[in-house]
This record gives sequence, C-alpha cells and structure tokens, in this order.
Amino acid sequence: MSALEGDDYLQERYGNSQRGKRRWLIPAILLLVVGGGWLFWSANHYSRPEIRTDLISFSVANPKSVSLRYFISVRTATRSHQCILIASDYQANTVGQITDTIPAGAHNYTRSVVIPTRTPAVSATIEHCL
Repeated sequence: MSALEGDDYLQERYGNSQRGKRRWLIPAILLLVVGGGWLFWSANHYSRPEIRTDLISFSVANPKSVSLRYFISVRTATRSHQCILIASDYQANTVGQITDTIPAGAHNYTRSVVIPTRTPAVSATIEHCL
C-alpha cells in the first residue's frame, strides 16, 4: 500500500483525485465536432474549385506567335468564362497576352489558342480564369 492511497489531499495534489477525471471530455467532444465539421467543409470546398485549368502544351510556331493548348473544367456551365493567356520571353517578360472567352454550355473544354507576340517568345502560360 502506497502513501497516496489513504490520503485524499495527496491524491488531489498529485493528480490522482476522482473529482474532475472526466472534466476534459465535454470540451474534447465539442472540439471534435466543430473541428471535424470545419475540416470536412474545407476539404470538400477547396478540393473542388469553381474553375480548374491544366496547361497541356505550347509551341513557338514562329517569332510572332505562340500556340497554346489547355484544358478547362468549370462547375457552373450556365455562364461564360474568360481566361487570360500570356506568352513570355527568355527573361520572363510578357511579350503577348490574349483573353480567351469560353462559351457557356459544357463543363469541360480543351482549347487551342494562338497568342500573337511582339518579340520572340519561349513560353506560354495561363495567368488566370474568371
């Protein structure tokens, strides 16, 4: 028999009291419900963006244009969307820009666009889509 077993003061002092053993349970359950709900919502919301784009390929056909092929997937197919496409030179300066309008109707599109440039370009990218 240890010295702590018979003395209530020592048991409470060293954390062995029977009072308050389950005091953490209600806050833990509330934190689990609120935190779990937020985690589920954020994972569901941010894993399915409104507009998703993927650059498939680009090629420099001649010094005055760049051909760009990309895929766009939209959740709201009832309205049109616009994508800004940019061509860059070897110093990452923008040498060409075009706004591509995607018509309403379907959820998935594969688009091929030619971007006119003022000087020779070495790459092309999708700036953003609205």
